[in-house]
Amino acid sequence: MKAPLVSVVIPTYNYGRFLPEAIESVRAQTYPRWEIAVVDDGSTDETTDFLERQGPEVRWWRQANRGVSVARNRGIEETRGDLVAFLDADDRWSPTKLERQLERLSRSEAGLVYCGVEYVDLHGRALGVNLTGQSGNVLAEMALLKRPVILGIGSTCLVRRECFEKSGLFDPRLSTSADWDLVRRIACSYPIEMVREPLVQYRLHPTGMHRRLDVFEHDMLLAFAKLFEDPAASSVHGLRARGYANLYGSLAGSFLHAGRRRKALGYALRALAAHPSSLLYLGAWPLRALARRAGRAQDGIEPSVPET
Repeated sequence: MKAPLVSVVIPTYNYGRFLPEAIESVRAQTYPRWEIAVVDDGSTDETTDFLERQGPEVRWWRQANRGVSVARNRGIEETRGDLVAFLDADDRWSPTKLERQLERLSRSEAGLVYCGVEYVDLHGRALGVNLTGQSGNVLAEMALLKRPVILGIGSTCLVRRECFEKSGLFDPRLSTSADWDLVRRIACSYPIEMVREPLVQYRLHPTGMHRRLDVFEHDMLLAFAKLFEDPAASSVHGLRARGYANLYGSLAGSFLHAGRRRKALGYALRALAAHPSSLLYLGAWPLRALARRAGRAQDGIEPSVPET
């Protein structure tokens, strides 16, 4: 049988300085059947000039700035590969990324396979490796937010196209949590697999979306509301109280870490009201914060770098 075509969707907004590295990392793949689709979401930097110099191997579209979810959806709709992989314009892949993921996908019924990440700084210097994540039926884990399920979704995931037909595209109302929401919907119908190798170099820098706490708050509250209203996720609706308690506890910790104590206290009280077990979660937060800082120091990552 002919090897499946992988459509590589690269959304970009003012990341022209990183985009050449991202595209070259696709060209360097050991798996040969891929197409590149870049969606320029209204960039005002050198992105257009660079894309105009590319040959027919790189297909691209320019649109008014409408957000990363709309850009990724455009890429999905403009391509026809049996599989879709996403790569953020400021990240890059290791050469065997697609090959290793296709090996795993071919041996399972998974709808999505992802991989570990290596964190790098603005200049591509290594900061540390993260291989945490879950495989199998991960919906309950996602509903409880008890531990990381999937890493760096915007650059690590390889998805069967049929998943989008069954579960829908990215929700344009979401930005920082659009990835989580999409994976959650896929997890309602498919198992998830992981290649536990750092096959993506994930760039950490001050303008990254993971630092936008207020947007993250809005997105996760909306994503959780969708989860517990979705008939396809009925198997985990009984986890609603515990799930919301963990979400509120996570938001309380995030706001406390950011020095916003009033918001932190508000979410701590909401967590306690949602489920009594959150008392243990909140009480252990300082210990978890110390453990995270110690782990980052061991990996060579500065304590100020947030988790992804």
